[in-house]
Order: sequence, then C-alpha cells, then structure tokens
Amino acid sequence: MKDLPKAVFITGTDTGVGKTAVTAALAALLWEKGLVTGVIKPFQTGTELDGLSDAEFIYGFLGRECVLSEVSPFRLRAPLSPYRAAEIEGVKIPLEDIIGHTRDYISRNDVTLIEGAGGLGVPVTESYMMADLAVDLDAPVVVVARPGLGTLNHTALSLEYARQRGAEVLGVVINGFPEPADVASATNPAVLRDVFSVNILGVIPHFPGLDVEGGSSSGLSQAGESCFSPLFGGNFSADVFLEELSEGAGR
Repeated sequence: MKDLPKAVFITGTDTGVGKTAVTAALAALLWEKGLVTGVIKPFQTGTELDGLSDAEFIYGFLGRECVLSEVSPFRLRAPLSPYRAAEIEGVKIPLEDIIGHTRDYISRNDVTLIEGAGGLGVPVTESYMMADLAVDLDAPVVVVARPGLGTLNHTALSLEYARQRGAEVLGVVINGFPEPADVASATNPAVLRDVFSVNILGVIPHFPGLDVEGGSSSGLSQAGESCFSPLFGGNFSADVFLEELSEGAGR
C-alpha cells in the first residue's frame, strides 16, 4: 500500500450505484490493515428522507462513533444536488469553510475516504462541481460503476469529465456484480480496461439484503481482501478476474 494516496475521492457513475457501500467496505479493509482511516462526506443532501445518512451507515458498519458535525459537515434536506437543495432552503454554501474543514480532517488520518454526492458533474455551486472538490482536496478519484448494460457509457463519461476537470483517476470499482454473470456484466470489465484504459481496482458482489438507507449491511462484511486490489491492501487481481470471465464465456 505504499502508493496509497493520503486522500481518495469516492464517486459514482450516477446516484444509487453503491458509493456508500463501497466506501464502507474499503474503510473496513484499511482499518484491518492498521491504517487510521477517516471517512467524510462533505456534502449530504436528502436528509428529509427516512433512514440513515450515508455517514451514519458507514460508521455504524465500522462500529465507530459517528459525529455528524465532523464527518458530514454540510447537510441539506432535499434529495437534490447541493446547489439546488441550498437554493430551495435559502442558504449559502460555505464552500471555503467546508474545504478547509475537510483538509484539516484529512491531515489527522493515515488515509481519508471522501465520499462525493452523486457523480462528478453534480454542482455544489453554480460554477463548482464535485470534480472540482476532488481536485482542491488533492484526492485522486475512484469511480464506482455498475456491472451491467449501460455502464460503459456512464463510466466513459465519468472518466472523461474527471480528466477535463483535472482530477486524477485511480481506477474503477465495479459494484453489485451478479452471479451468474449476464453477458453484459461478463464482457464490460474487459472493455473498461482495454478501451478506456482504466484500472479495475476491485469488484464487489451483489448482496441481496444490502440496504444503505434501511441500515442493513447484510453481506457487506464479505467484501474484504478478495474484493480490492493490493493498492488498498487486498489481493484482487484484475487480470485473474478477467481471465476467469473469459473462460466462463467460452464454456
């Protein structure tokens, strides 16, 4: 894990792709490896909805105290972009304060996972996007992607947008991989690597009982070393994974 950045920005190809579950599983693995691991979500929207917030779910899964003012410093009620939700509530987003708070939080950990809100193109203000936050926090991006049909376009657009905004991309984690794999899920990972030249840093299986908003982490504890690359202290090998998929498709 010598090449692991001080901070990693976890984003997704779109809302509901599983950023929070992946962040929780990755944080658990990093703690297991002996790293003081912080998790912060600088902007949380949708607090008017029933259920746990993303930060509460993650810290509950980790069995650690969740101080929302520390790890979820700016929260808005409407389940919209921070920009629009703040407009509706009539509040001004204290962008520099949030950036400063997050930088200070990063400095106190061996590694910090920063979970974005939605994807990289989600506006925080009229001119400031989630991708800009990753750049300002000097946090390379991990894109969480779905395995099936449609993910190639969504992932390609996310990768291209990250690069346009100047964000470094570490790679992709595929979440909710089915067993058995359908044709799209079995072939998409190789396309992501070979066509879009992106590292596959992990694959998380589909856990039927997993429900972040409902507070159920069912199955998530199984997402350990075998699901993440050596960059994060795991033993997942993209080459082996793709070879197994290829062999399975050839049967």
